[in-house]
Amino acid sequence: MSLLKKVRRYSVFYFVASLSFALPLHAKVFNKDLLQEIAISYVADQIGSTENTKIQLSALPLDSRIPDRTCQNALELLIPNEPPFNRQVTLQIKCNDTQNWSQYVHVRIVEMAPVVIANANLVRGEVITSSHLSIEMKPTHFVRMQYLDNPEVLIGSRSKRNIRSGMPILLNQICMVCKGDSVNILANLRGLKIKTTGVALEDGTIGEQIRVKNKKTGKVLNARVDGVESVQVNI
Repeated sequence: MSLLKKVRRYSVFYFVASLSFALPLHAKVFNKDLLQEIAISYVADQIGSTENTKIQLSALPLDSRIPDRTCQNALELLIPNEPPFNRQVTLQIKCNDTQNWSQYVHVRIVEMAPVVIANANLVRGEVITSSHLSIEMKPTHFVRMQYLDNPEVLIGSRSKRNIRSGMPILLNQICMVCKGDSVNILANLRGLKIKTTGVALEDGTIGEQIRVKNKKTGKVLNARVDGVESVQVNI
C-alpha cells in the first residue's frame, strides 16, 4: 500500500471515527493501535498531504502495559505547535468524560525524495543505459547534493568506478564527458549559435568546467559540460 493511500485511509477513518465519537450513547473502546492510527491521521490532516507531497508518517510504539481505554465523549486532539513540524511531533489525545484520561502519541515525520539507483552492478567504464537505472524514495536528510532524481540525465554517461547494485549513483561516480571523448562544442556569438567538434582533455560531469581542444583550430578552450558528450563555451 502506498503512503498516499495509507494517509487517505487514515483520513477517511478519522472522519468516520469522529462521527461516532460525537454520539455519547455508548462508550468507544480505544486500543493502542487505534490511538496510533488517530494520531497519524490527525497529523496528516494538519500537514495537508497532497499528490505532490512525499511524506512518510509513523507512530512510535506505545508502552505494551497501556490498557485499552474507553470514552463516551468526542476525543480532544492537541498538538503543542503548528505546521511545519520538525521530524517528530507529539500529539495529546484526551478524553473529557468521567474517566478523564489522556495519552501522548509521538508521530515521526519523514520527508522523502526520489533518488536514482543502480539496478545492476556497473563496472568502471561501462556505458549507462536506462535498463541500469531505477528510482527509490529516500529520506531527504540522507540525500546528498550529488544525488540525482532524474535517470534520463545519466543515460549515455560512463561510470568512473565500480558501482554496486542498489546503491545511489552520485555525480562524482560518472563522467558525462570523459577524457579523450569526441564532444560537441556549442557557443553563442552575437545571437548566432555555433557548433563544432572537439576532444575532451578531462573528465567532467554536468555543470563542471573542463578543457577541450577544438578539432579544427587546435585551440584549447574552457567549456562547461551541459550533457552527455556536449559542452558549451562563452565567447
